[in-house]
Amino acid sequence: METGPRFFCDEQLGKLARWLRIIGQDTLYERQIADADLIARARAEGRIVLTRDRRLPERAAGVEIIVLAENYPALQLREVARLFAGRMSIRVFSRCVACNGEIEPVAKAGLEGQVPPFVFATQNEFTRCRDCGRVYWQATHRARVDHILGDLIGPEKVDSRS
Repeated sequence: METGPRFFCDEQLGKLARWLRIIGQDTLYERQIADADLIARARAEGRIVLTRDRRLPERAAGVEIIVLAENYPALQLREVARLFAGRMSIRVFSRCVACNGEIEPVAKAGLEGQVPPFVFATQNEFTRCRDCGRVYWQATHRARVDHILGDLIGPEKVDSRS
């Protein structure tokens, strides 16, 4: 997987973390984490902290902190995409939205019983998270996600091949 900025969203930015993972960004998120632990992990792993907490940079020497101006997750995604334009490679659905693991293609054979019967009968292409094993398939929401992302970050930046 291509390298680019590695993010750590603070506890206020769970929805943004999910969207960043949808567009293939290496993004950590923990629902409840103390600021000191967040900063220590970001420092140790070379991650950029995304936050809405204007006081966090005062306590985070040696860690890049981006204080987002936007309140809404969609606008936060646009803000991050603009801030890191040229540094981010956008690969839609290349990371697990649940755990941030990398997604890889998996053969349909052997998935019976692991996905709903209708999905197994109607879908031919599947992917699986290397870390947690969650199985994904392209459903009708894919076109909607591409449309939303096209509006937010520009259709020319959305790589729909992944």
